[in-house]
Amino acid sequence: MVVAFVILVAFGIYQTDSVQEFRANSNHNPVYKIVRGVPCASGLKSSGYSMVPTGKLYLKQVNRDGTVGDICRP
Repeated sequence: MVVAFVILVAFGIYQTDSVQEFRANSNHNPVYKIVRGVPCASGLKSSGYSMVPTGKLYLKQVNRDGTVGDICRP
């Protein structure tokens, strides 16, 4: 019963608008780097799409060439 609940919650989060927009603007690289807690707002930026539920960014998706790039550049 608990497993079914967790699956339903995960599926519900996966279907939110912000997750769908992140998937559309992502480079589909499953590799992330830990970055220092940079203040940032969620949304599309010139450096990519940011999902920041806590107000600070801690994970940055790595580019296909292995670089991290700018963090939360407007």
